[in-house]
Amino acid sequence: MTTVVETPSAPVTDDAAPAPRKRNAERTRKAILTAALKEFSAAGYAGARIERIVKAAKCNIRMLYHYFGDKKGLYLAVLEAAYEDLRGREAELQIDFDKPLEGFFALQRFTFDYFEKNPRIDGLLRNENLLQGKFVAQSRKVTETAFPLRRTIERLIDSGQKQGIFREALDPVQIYVTIAAMSRFHLANGYSLSVTLDTDMSKAEWRRARLVHALELLEGYLTKGK
Repeated sequence: MTTVVETPSAPVTDDAAPAPRKRNAERTRKAILTAALKEFSAAGYAGARIERIVKAAKCNIRMLYHYFGDKKGLYLAVLEAAYEDLRGREAELQIDFDKPLEGFFALQRFTFDYFEKNPRIDGLLRNENLLQGKFVAQSRKVTETAFPLRRTIERLIDSGQKQGIFREALDPVQIYVTIAAMSRFHLANGYSLSVTLDTDMSKAEWRRARLVHALELLEGYLTKGK
């Protein structure tokens, strides 16, 4: 008769335990941020309700407060995450500084496409401006994320001027505000403009034409007199 000896299972060590908990925590935090972005974008800061956020995130209020402190902390975290996403994707652009006009075209196309595909982030920023930038002004992180963008624009200007492609006296801030405006204005005001001008600005063909128009305006401004 053969005796079967059962080998006890290896004990779960303390070193192995944190990994699943960490993954679950990251998933919960991300779910809260995603639900909060939707809520703040649609309802603004004042109109947003924590109860709707936790229901959409499938967690409880205790977890939300554990990760973000309170409604203000959550809102600021959502704002910072939105800017980090935008700036992070900008940083992935393959900019050739020896071809400055093409570099600006790439930035314009990216910005135009980004806001069209991320209406909740655009809505969040519109609501923050209704608050006169009250919360974004509290974040050093938002300012810091813009440094690489400004440096990229400055390098493109410098390259274009040295090559004799761009005119003198170009302001990097003015240029980016123009790029952002040409990418967002028709989205933020599309419904009223469509009625006023009897033109459906939600149509794909109109928006393609809008991008072409934006690129032509950008080129004309940068190379004026050349």
